Parts: sequence; structure tokens; C-alpha cells
Amino acid sequence: MRKYLLTFLLGLFVSGLLAADIEKKLTLNGLDRKYLIHLPPNYNSLTSFPVIFALHGGGGNYHGTVGQYNLNALADKNNFIVVYPDAMNKSWSMKGISSKVKGNTEDIDDVHFISVLIDTLAANYKGNAGRIFCTGISRGGIFSLFLAAKLSSRIKAIAPVCASIPRSIINDYRFTHPIPVLMINSTADPLISYTGGQGKIGNAIEKDEYDMLPVEDLVKKITKLNNCNSTAEVYNLPDVNTADGCTAVQYTYSCNNVQVKFVKVINGGHTWPGGSQYLPRFIIGKVCLDFKAEEEIMNFFMAVK
Repeated sequence: MRKYLLTFLLGLFVSGLLAADIEKKLTLNGLDRKYLIHLPPNYNSLTSFPVIFALHGGGGNYHGTVGQYNLNALADKNNFIVVYPDAMNKSWSMKGISSKVKGNTEDIDDVHFISVLIDTLAANYKGNAGRIFCTGISRGGIFSLFLAAKLSSRIKAIAPVCASIPRSIINDYRFTHPIPVLMINSTADPLISYTGGQGKIGNAIEKDEYDMLPVEDLVKKITKLNNCNSTAEVYNLPDVNTADGCTAVQYTYSCNNVQVKFVKVINGGHTWPGGSQYLPRFIIGKVCLDFKAEEEIMNFFMAVK
């Protein structure tokens, strides 16, 4: 009886966190790695919850990501845990894709960091290790694409925003099994160019490789990896805000038991659709206000079987 009472009280204590944000850290290879956990109001110690890893962009951090992505309210409504990991020196290390980040060393293995976080969430917070999702903008989106290849067995689906992969790794980029992917890219993105190449970011900011694959070539690569039909179902998203100078078209590919979606934001910039103009237009371009990226992402993850 006493054992059951303690379990019950522990469950009440944990569920009483009520959508709490919990700052944590763990030590890997002698380095303190920080992360923030957001628990939904219905969280309890007896039920497993799907987990979204919200990966910040280059130069960002986990605190700024909370307000930029606006995922917490949707996670509360739909019973998801959201985890905001923090990169070392504000930039994800991706060996073989981007290993020249200033200040980072070979001791920084961010794939291992995420893998350990998955285990930690499963062991301590009832995170469902079979329903792990990743999203992020810019370098966070690139890292989402990277994780889909490097942690295919652990990642259920990804939703990169304003991201691609370098041309140099396209022949080696693969999944071990089909993975649902939602891509959101803008045709006027000045940093991760829609048509490929270095874009305005070049090597000036992160001293890294930015000869990126054209977005539509990446879509073709991902649909091929997932054995999709080559013809997409096309849907023009409503132009609900005619003043933003942007429109959006959604392409949906049928891939047996998984789905690939590509949202093409026409005239949009290096921005989170529906979000804020976090830097001036002449630096990052326009924000599309016809839809909210976080809603598209949450709906996509919820539909994954």
C-alpha cells in the first residue's frame, strides 16, 4: 500500500508541473550540454508522450527558439513534449556536412547528444522513443535533415524550414528506412538559396560549407529515398494576407506508408512563416503570413503513423 501511495504522489507531483519549462544539462565528453524541456499540462508519469526536438538556427540558442517557433501552445493542446537543445557555440556540428564551425572541436558530437537526449527523455520523462520528431529553421533545419540520415532508426519524421544539404554529400545522403518529411522553403531566401549555391551567407558567418543543393533537387532526392510517386498533389494555400507579398503552394507526395510534403513559399525569405520579422527584410527577406509554420508542422507530425 505504501509503495502504491508513493507512486501515486509522485505522479501527482510530476503532473502538477503543468506545462512546465525545465532547464537541464548533461555532461558529454567533458562538456556541459544544456537543454530545455517543455511538458504539456496533461503530462503524467504513467503515459508516454511523443517528443519534438526544436533545433535552433545558427547563431541562436534554445531560449530564443521557444518564442520563434511557437510550438508550446500546440504541444500543450496535443500532448507533445518539446525539447529545445542548445548547440555549442550557437551552431550544430555535423561531421561530414559541416565540421568547420568556429570554436567547435572533434569532442562535439551533436548526433550523440541528441541520441542521449532521446534516451534521457524516455527514461525520465516518459518520452515515447518510437515517436521522435525534429524541426528547425536554417542550420536547425539542416541538422534535422542530417539527423534523419544519421539517426534514421530513432527519428520518426522531420520538418526542416529554410534548409537544404551541401551538394558534396548528396550521393552519400540516405535513410535506412522511409521517413516522412515536411519541407518549407522560400524562393527568395537570400541565405539558403532556393536555386542552390552559397547564398548571401557564404563563408562569412559560420566559416562553413554552404554550397547547398537546390531545394527542388533535394525534394527529388527525398521522394526517391522514400519510394514516392513522382507526381505530386498540388494545392494553393489561401492568400489570406495579400499585404505580405508572398503566396504558398503545397506539394504532397504519396510514398506508400509515409508522406512527403513540400511547401513552396513564393517570394518569402529566410523566415518562419507566420512568425516575426526577426531581422530586417534586406537581410533575411519577407515573412509569409498566409499560414503558420508551427501549425503545418504539428499537423504533419500528428498524422504520422
